[in-house]
Amino acid sequence: MKIKSIWRYPIKSMGGESLTQSLLSQHGVVGDRSYALHDGKSICSAKKYAQLMGYSARYDSDPDGINIPPVTLEIGNTAVNSEDSNLEELLARELGTKITLDKLRPADNLEYYRRSTEQQPIEEIRNVLGLEEGEAFPDFSEFPDSSFQFSTPPGTFFDAYPLLVLTTNSLNRLQQVTKGAVIDERRFRPNLVIDADELEADFIEEQWRDRFLEIGDAIIKLTLPCPRCVMTTIAFQDLGKAPQIMRALVQENHHKLGIYGQVIKPGKIQTGDQVHLTEAA
Repeated sequence: MKIKSIWRYPIKSMGGESLTQSLLSQHGVVGDRSYALHDGKSICSAKKYAQLMGYSARYDSDPDGINIPPVTLEIGNTAVNSEDSNLEELLARELGTKITLDKLRPADNLEYYRRSTEQQPIEEIRNVLGLEEGEAFPDFSEFPDSSFQFSTPPGTFFDAYPLLVLTTNSLNRLQQVTKGAVIDERRFRPNLVIDADELEADFIEEQWRDRFLEIGDAIIKLTLPCPRCVMTTIAFQDLGKAPQIMRALVQENHHKLGIYGQVIKPGKIQTGDQVHLTEAA
């Protein structure tokens, strides 16, 4: 197996940067999700503001894991810097509400990371999860209790764990069972895409939980398969709306695609690196 691609997303829910190399730290790909939008009620994602998927961000200089450099955002045909005084006015016009662009806050600032207390109607929850009437809800019982209290783990802007790992095998299998949609890795916002062409086209990450990936000096512990949501179906850039993706994932793989991971030994990685799947670190 080898690394096909490495992705970093400077701003939560926006398009990111395809990298040829990166450092992995305990926080994942260095610089990943160092910024997020906040609407005064909670941290924003494309589950609520679908148009975020069509925006993108890139760092003005490489992050070092300590300082967070400014980013340049592409919003439609407009390029704007994170330090531009007009940015929040532009975001408010685009999203229809007052929005701030925030850097990571300290982990003890719990109120900032807390989920909105507004009750969501069941149909709205179904829409967020990309489900149709009669489809079962995904099983979140193995996720930490904090996932239900906070939009993101306090001190971070990722959903549950620092890394999302996806294989070309799963993407190929999903393409086989999804009619009328192009399966593109950008829809699924992975950090690492692993090419395991020696294995069959299948949702192979399902069997990887509690195992380890060794990539050079870096070691990743794989945790839980990733339940997917409406974000995988949103139209953005050159990709059309594709609700059939969630139909296929619900029917074929219990809503899931890819697997979360935690870095237990930091190290430098690059595309083309050999990846070894092991039972123990």
